[in-house]
Amino acid sequence: MKQYIASGKEVTYSALGIGIFTFFYGLISGSLAFWMAPVAFITSAFYAGMDESKKNPWNVSLSFGMGIIWGLIAYNLFQIPNMNMLWWTSSVFGIMALIAILLQGTVLKATFIPAWLLAWGTFMEISLNIKINNWYVFVLQLACCMLLGVFFLDYGSDFFKAVMYRWFPEKDKDQSDPKSNCSYVKFWY
Repeated sequence: MKQYIASGKEVTYSALGIGIFTFFYGLISGSLAFWMAPVAFITSAFYAGMDESKKNPWNVSLSFGMGIIWGLIAYNLFQIPNMNMLWWTSSVFGIMALIAILLQGTVLKATFIPAWLLAWGTFMEISLNIKINNWYVFVLQLACCMLLGVFFLDYGSDFFKAVMYRWFPEKDKDQSDPKSNCSYVKFWY
């Protein structure tokens, strides 16, 4: 694994980008009353920490969608009455995880199982701990927050960093290009 040591500029630009886009995300999610807005931080951190060779926002987004579908299926299976909840929930989780991995390895190769399981786990954590009054709004908000984490927080901060490097380029050309770690730059160029 390649060790990357950030320069002072890299740290400053990253911090500014994350701070600015987090501020605007707070305004957006507050205005739209997204009560599960912190989910975006989970997905942004997940995506930012991914191996560069596997980073594809469309595959990760598809995987988040599959995780939400998996959450809906599991939640409905948990509503079957008169089941031993320990054995039943353990069986549902085990079988569905097995099926997810088999699907990802065969017919749904565009998906990424860690993102799928992250979305499924996030769905289950929320849905099993609070009463959901409107499932359509819940699913829409969850999906939006997950996608905003990748496409707004992660790409937004990378876009800011790329702009700053364009305005204030590195003086020493012998250093490795810190912009090469920007998801936004790789995504659009």
